Amino acid sequence: MKSFSHFITELNEGTNNAQFTGHLAELFTAVKAHGLAGALRITIKVLPATRGGGPVDKVLISCDSQLTLPKPTQPSDIFYLTDDAEPTRNHPRQHDLDLRVATDSRGGLRTLAGASAAEKITDKFTNPDADGVITPKDAAQ
Repeated sequence: MKSFSHFITELNEGTNNAQFTGHLAELFTAVKAHGLAGALRITIKVLPATRGGGPVDKVLISCDSQLTLPKPTQPSDIFYLTDDAEPTRNHPRQHDLDLRVATDSRGGLRTLAGASAAEKITDKFTNPDADGVITPKDAAQ
């Protein structure tokens, strides 16, 4: 008996072998991407070429494959239901909290300590000189 791989290579002039190879590659790629199981089912049917029963010396062989790729899990999302059973993103019994960015009188952002981040940095360093070098104010005096 010849090996199964040799038989599949000869079946239908190698077209089934090429198809199974493509399906197998697609299956491996999908399992790697999703981390879920998949399957490749190959069915080989062997029928006698003549009717009437009894011993035969000729058969018809057909081959079919069924590829089941893993399906990624669909993400779920939380919605709230209103009194009328309408889905909404906002909790129907909570009020919105209107937040805004606090600015000082000059329009700059303020930190909790009262000075902007840019003011804190410029208080410690000199402006760049002609060469673009910034030095600490303590060293410049």
